[in-house]
Amino acid sequence: MKNMFKNNSETFNWKLAGWLGAGLVIFGYYLNANEYIISWLVWMAGNALVGAYSIYKKAYSTALMSFIIMIMNIYGYILWLS
Repeated sequence: MKNMFKNNSETFNWKLAGWLGAGLVIFGYYLNANEYIISWLVWMAGNALVGAYSIYKKAYSTALMSFIIMIMNIYGYILWLS
């Protein structure tokens, strides 16, 4: 019975990471629309979480997309700094 709770807890943590990542990506869009430079950092964190969650779920195409977008977030952040 103890293993049952551990599996549920592990699944819940990954689900939470996925939802948190999605929320950060959406919040990043809001921040970017209002021209806050922090939007790039929020997007990076969100895409990293979505990418990690996607790997956990074996959704490799989504993971690849998230990590590529994360690299684009870094590029955008650097451009905004200059």
